[in-house]
Amino acid sequence: MEGINYEIVDSVPPNDRTWLEWKNLVESEGWTSDDLSVLTLTPKQPTTRIVLARKKTDGSFIGSVVWNEYDNIAYIGFYLMHPEHRGKGVGSIIWKRALERIPRNYTIVLRAVPYMIPRYKSRDTPFEGPRLNAYEIDAQTLLRINYNVKKVNELTKEECHQMEQFDLSVVKRDRSEFLRRFHELPFTFGSVLFNSDNQIVACAAVCPTLHSERHLFKLAPLYASSLQQAFMVIKPLISEVKNVDDKGRFVLQTLSGTIGSTLFPPLFASVDDVSSRKCGLSLFSRTFENPIDIQRLFIPHNNSCHFDA
Repeated sequence: MEGINYEIVDSVPPNDRTWLEWKNLVESEGWTSDDLSVLTLTPKQPTTRIVLARKKTDGSFIGSVVWNEYDNIAYIGFYLMHPEHRGKGVGSIIWKRALERIPRNYTIVLRAVPYMIPRYKSRDTPFEGPRLNAYEIDAQTLLRINYNVKKVNELTKEECHQMEQFDLSVVKRDRSEFLRRFHELPFTFGSVLFNSDNQIVACAAVCPTLHSERHLFKLAPLYASSLQQAFMVIKPLISEVKNVDDKGRFVLQTLSGTIGSTLFPPLFASVDDVSSRKCGLSLFSRTFENPIDIQRLFIPHNNSCHFDA
């Protein structure tokens, strides 16, 4: 890159200022999937990998590729260049370096925003997976759809273990360590629904996303066996959001081929003040059969620190 003296590094400490610059840029991109839990946990996760381009003069951010490695998967959550350094060739260099570092036997996974789909498909992730659709909706509208629940911070140790086992029964991959970190964050709210046998049959969580002035909260995940269970388990989360932000609106993202993508669209079409958009396509470096239970997948967690679907 002409005129800029820069370096490329393969490791950045969690407390490095790079992560704050990165966080601010991500929030400005409008990627609602990358909520505050993702941006907080990513620098600290032992599974996180990075290739960073930064100025040699002051260490300021030029661009990075950030991914997480687990379950023989390399989930590329972020390929991001500072706006003033885009189109100058550095992005291709750090992308190539990142792919060289990913183990050959790992499946590369990423979620491409619509305008980037052709570029990613033509290169390293040609295999299509499910599409991601987002709905933005306010609390009162959610409550009107209307359908006893316990908050995650009220669970006993045994109930927390049961929640982790419930997640495993849906996702079919062990995310227990990540879930503990996620629910320990001060700004995440979670809830679970018990049946008459005191067994967990649904779970959900909510977390702020984008800059605070957007008043947006990502509702994810939402695992349940029926629409009634789904709306029962999210009710306390709606109240929690109203308590912290009376202007709060919710972002719900569904994946094609799941129960959520079947049941939610006609439901939301019947109420006012719900906007929808296509926001991403799952791409893979090879064929990938996700073992997740799509009949209980209303809303994916869609968290790159340990993705579910």
